[in-house]
Amino acid sequence: MGDVGDLKEEEMKKKDSRKSSATSSNSDIDVYHYADEEEKLSCGEQWRRYPKHVLFIVGMEFCERFSYYGMRSVLLLYLRNYLKFDDDTATAVYHAFTVLAYFTPVIGAIIADSYWGKYKTIILLSIVYIFGHIIKTIGSIPFIPSATAHVVLSMLGLFFIACGTGGIKPCVSSFGGDQFKPEQTVVRKQFFSLFYFAINAGSLISTFVTPILRADVDCYPNQTDPIFDECYALAFGVPAALMCVALILFVAGSKWYTKNPPEGSVFWRFCHCIGSGIKHWYKTPKKERTKEHWLDNAKADEKMIRDTKYVLRVFILFIPLPFFWALFDQQGSRWTLQCIELDGHLGNIHLKPDQIETLNPIFIVTLIPLFEVTLYPFLRYLKLDFTPLKRMTLGLFLAGVSFILAAILQIEIEKRITPLPGRGEYAIRILNEANCDLQIGTNDSELTFNVNSGNISDSQNFQFINVNQFPEITLTYESCTGNEKTKNIKPTAETVYDVLFRGDADEDDYVTSEEMIIDKSEDGGGKFSFVNARIGQNLTVHITHGDPKVVHMEGGEKSEEILVDIGTTNFEVQDSDKNSLFSGSIDVEVGAVYTIVLNDTSYYTRLDLNPSSLSVAWIFPQFFIITVGEVFLSVTGLEFSYTQAPPSMKSVVTSIWLLTVSFGNIIVLIITGVQGIESQVGEFLLFAGLIFVAMIVFIILAYFYVPVDEDEFEEEMMEEHRRKARLEAGDPPDEKSLASLDSKGKTENVYENIAFSPGNDDFANDNHYVTEL
Repeated sequence: MGDVGDLKEEEMKKKDSRKSSATSSNSDIDVYHYADEEEKLSCGEQWRRYPKHVLFIVGMEFCERFSYYGMRSVLLLYLRNYLKFDDDTATAVYHAFTVLAYFTPVIGAIIADSYWGKYKTIILLSIVYIFGHIIKTIGSIPFIPSATAHVVLSMLGLFFIACGTGGIKPCVSSFGGDQFKPEQTVVRKQFFSLFYFAINAGSLISTFVTPILRADVDCYPNQTDPIFDECYALAFGVPAALMCVALILFVAGSKWYTKNPPEGSVFWRFCHCIGSGIKHWYKTPKKERTKEHWLDNAKADEKMIRDTKYVLRVFILFIPLPFFWALFDQQGSRWTLQCIELDGHLGNIHLKPDQIETLNPIFIVTLIPLFEVTLYPFLRYLKLDFTPLKRMTLGLFLAGVSFILAAILQIEIEKRITPLPGRGEYAIRILNEANCDLQIGTNDSELTFNVNSGNISDSQNFQFINVNQFPEITLTYESCTGNEKTKNIKPTAETVYDVLFRGDADEDDYVTSEEMIIDKSEDGGGKFSFVNARIGQNLTVHITHGDPKVVHMEGGEKSEEILVDIGTTNFEVQDSDKNSLFSGSIDVEVGAVYTIVLNDTSYYTRLDLNPSSLSVAWIFPQFFIITVGEVFLSVTGLEFSYTQAPPSMKSVVTSIWLLTVSFGNIIVLIITGVQGIESQVGEFLLFAGLIFVAMIVFIILAYFYVPVDEDEFEEEMMEEHRRKARLEAGDPPDEKSLASLDSKGKTENVYENIAFSPGNDDFANDNHYVTEL
């Protein structure tokens, strides 16, 4: 213990020596002295010195995060319900959008650092952002007749939104940091705490509110087509309006901003150093490769080579991390689809599937301070060495556990749901309203039907047909008059076709086919459709439950799907002369789908899809566990990587961190595109297995990783503080600053930080979660 104490004492002496040396080397500008003095000021005095115009930046960030997360919260259901993409395609588009949104920050940072500067980059890319929102909103207006136009406008809108949100992501927070003087460390920390709060507030509020705009606002009164049941134009329009407000707020503070000119991108210099090292190492004959490291061959100065080596060590440690983001970002895709199969009612509260993501920011804002004041102090009290690398390992493990729980929940869901055709499959259902029992054969020898008059074939045990093997199905049967008849149907994959037989089943008009409803309601109610089995008689149905609805059907026609709240729904059937024929009712359960057949005498009801009997509360544990994993991996990982990177490379480390999110979503795209994974349970378990493998790789990499003493960079950090303070004071740069001029005459910006304020290590240590959000 004595040796350890001596070592600690020696480290403290080194620290004091560095600080003393750095201070004495330039006593006219003592950043640490100013910081200490600032901490002694009263709250009122600190507020008087606070640059009030940064509140415009905070307001912009709140509106922008509301805009982004509000749009993204309803995106999956929009792709699935409105554009009619299947679940896999909708998931792929969702993650492709996320890939682009987390790749473009690197491009945005390069543009800001090398060409436009942060201010101009934020302005121009915000306009691109708004343009994308406008196109996306127009594409969601149902009155546009072309389905292709909806898809094209939506995809273009998503592209521009991803470029806009990604492009400004690295600029807004660092531009806010630019508004503070180097010695304003206390108020700068307060700013980033407020900035972090704005991010979480925007995310939380928008994720809760936007689904309500989608589902509960009647934007199209008197419209009966199901495409008008949900108001995506409003759900996308409000985030678009908030982004306009964000730009207005940002521009409003323009005359007070400190606008630093672009000083060149360290990311490009980093890439050039690596490229140069590889090129010259490769060109060097093997016998002459005597240098200790291949980077030593690079045509760059010693400091650049040294800093690049440090970053590459962190980069290697990051290799397994995309697998965490591959699991984490499925909260908004696969887990949202899973939530559709659950009963969202919790007492008097109804949680919509696209509101489920609100759990993540709620857990985050609770767990981060809770762990800081309880878990970590308790572990220190027990003298347990819970190092950052151990936390990150636990984060990977917990993500895997969350997907095991998701798989278990999916098993329970699949026990209760009605089996439906999967990829490359379809099914046939017979509605026999003919005057006789029917025996129906098909060109698939294994598929036959025996259906009594006035009945429907079994909806719970479909026999699935391979669409490649039988692209067209031929029904053969004997009509009620004894004639041999055939009916050809050319179905598409993942559908169920209802075939209705009426009268003597002898006339072609008396045998009709339409698709069965196979999508559940996402809004806590149920669905049903009417079938008019009468011959030559049009019917009108008046539905009196909730919002009154009127349905018109010709003979043999099936109505569009009708969404209603749970409970008893009453209806009245009238003929074409508005004479009442009979009345009826149906008890609707959560998530259930029904068919109501109206025949010559009365009606009968059949359950098509089973109700959702599992509570949405069963999905909470997997959200909680993956959020704990996020706290351990994301929050800790970014802080750790910052302490391991030299000051000149902190922007590079952040850009690599953002790219791990992008690469993680690419992994999702690859796996969801694999045709061999038929079961959602199998897919969840595959992701869990992959992240456990990634965890083992991370453990091995962490074992061989030698941490860097962050005090090694302290003198460089203080020198940069002093350089910026001299520039702020209008003093000419010293010889060391002049020596850092590059060939283009630009001063090297040691703190070109892609996501954080230049020189702001307090923010890097305390508010690191901002980057991911």
